[in-house]
Amino acid sequence: MTAKRNTAAALIRRAAPFAIRAERASDVVAREALLDACFGENRQARTCQRLRDGRAPAQGLSLAAVRQGDRLVGTVRLWHVSAGGRSALMLGPLAVD
Repeated sequence: MTAKRNTAAALIRRAAPFAIRAERASDVVAREALLDACFGENRQARTCQRLRDGRAPAQGLSLAAVRQGDRLVGTVRLWHVSAGGRSALMLGPLAVD
């Protein structure tokens, strides 16, 4: 039997020099700029946006990826929706620089 090595955390830190945290109000400008860069400035006209209109993201499920100095490099949100009469979560938008 071989011993299990516990190296995953070290590998992740070297491969991904960023942190994932809850989205903050101070992220709004950077988040919107990142989403525009990824999806285009007309992204608000897309059908999936109609599903999000008038709703707040699911509490605790709006996340930001940040690098040194708190520079936003990624964003993801989940939203409560109804699908076929059942409660569901919708992913998006998801964007990474």
